Formats: sequence, C-alpha cells, structure tokens
Amino acid sequence: MDLDKFIKIENNRLKRFFSILFLIPIYLFSIISSTYPSTFIIFLTALILSFEWFEITQDNIYKEKKNIIVFSLLIFLNILLSTLTNLFFSIILTIIFSTIILLCVFLKKYNFRNLTWLFYGFIYVSLPLIIFFKIKETLNGTHVLLWLFLIICTTDIFSYIFGNIIKGPKIFPNLSPSKTYSGTILGLICGSFFGVFFSFVYLNLDIKNLIFFSILISISGLFGDLLISKVKRNFKVKDSSKLLPGHGGFLDRYDSISFGLITVFFIQYFL
Repeated sequence: MDLDKFIKIENNRLKRFFSILFLIPIYLFSIISSTYPSTFIIFLTALILSFEWFEITQDNIYKEKKNIIVFSLLIFLNILLSTLTNLFFSIILTIIFSTIILLCVFLKKYNFRNLTWLFYGFIYVSLPLIIFFKIKETLNGTHVLLWLFLIICTTDIFSYIFGNIIKGPKIFPNLSPSKTYSGTILGLICGSFFGVFFSFVYLNLDIKNLIFFSILISISGLFGDLLISKVKRNFKVKDSSKLLPGHGGFLDRYDSISFGLITVFFIQYFL
C-alpha cells in the first residue's frame, strides 16, 4: 500500500474513534437524563439533521438561507408540538403538518421533485425523534432506549472492525462499497448478542423474544444505513456534511438509529 494512502486511512480511523468518544457520552446523557440540556441536545440534533437533508436533496437554486431556516424551524416546531400530545396523535400531526405547511410554504416556487424530497425529509427527521421522546416517557423507556442505542452502536462498531480486519467481498457494492460480508454478518451477530445480554438483565421479556427483537433491531439499523447511502448516491454525495470527522455528518449516524427507533416503536405498541 502507498505510504500516503496508508497514513490517510489511519488518520481517518483516528478521527472516527475520537468522534465516537465525543458522541457516545452526549447521547447517553440525552437518554438517561430528563433535564433541559438533554432535551436541547435532541432538538439541536433535529435542526442539524434538517439542515443536512436540505443541503443534500435540494438544487442550488433553492439553497437560500431563508428556505433552509424555514424548513428546519418547521421540523423543530413539529417535534415540539408533538411532545405535548400522545404518540398516535403526534404521528397524525406530523403527516398533516408536513403536507399542509410544506405545500403552503414551498409549493409556489419548488418543482415537484424537490418538494417531494422535502416531504420525505420532514417525515424522516421528525418521526423517529418524536418516537424517541414518547418512548422515554414510558415506565421502562430509558432502558428500552439504552437497549436500542447499545445494539445499534455495537453493530456499527463491530461491522467496521471486522470488515477492516477480515475484509473479503463486498455485500452491497453499489450502495455501500465499504461494507463486506464478514463485517456486516459479524457486526449483526455482535450487536444482537449485546442486545440480548442487556435486555436479559434490564427488560422483562422471555429469551425467545429477546433474541428475535435484538436481531430485528440490529438488522433495521443496517437497512437505515443503506437507505441514507441510497439517498446520498442518488444525489452524488459521499457524506451528509463534515461535522463529524471520520464519519461525515449527523445523517450518517442518524440513519441506523432512526430505523431502530421505528422498529422499537412497532415492538412496543404492536407486538
């Protein structure tokens, strides 16, 4: 391997490592704590996510500051209003709010394709974060969110570690060229294992459900990752932003968590 390329890869790994060290305590705090600072972290995250989504999906002619600000504030207000209602009304509110407001605010000057991506972004950023707040309000919500966070993080970390150590053929070469069969499969196994261990100690479920649900959440995180990879490739973008060295942007980390939150929602309310 060329020396310069090797140094670049090692620097990227170090950046990735320190970004994880920075992020994990912050979001653990937002899960465990119910204070204003922890709530502020989630709302700030929502604003960053909405900004990144807008930047990726919108043509340059629409990238005016006022448009980005309006889009971000609409998402912020939707999540804020949803925290004041129950979960199911929050979901209905999100769909109605996104449809009416986006059409009224952006329809006159936006073409259908760009408006459609704004609608998708509104739902994608808002809904999982609303679910986060609603799960946190439940009796065992903190443990459920920690369970989710542990599965998603360990799946991602071990996928990266084993993928770099074992290497081998790529599992999704068109969507995510860095993912290998070895890394993906072993990452899912490790993430599920940690999920089963944690839920066995802290959640009141029988062992069959613990295994099934932990595997389901781990796989859902993978699908979330692939979805955002598909969106980025559709718009010929490598990273959602450069805010997180070694990772890209917040959307690049939110992808797995978002689908994990939606999966936990179905587990809690329908299974």
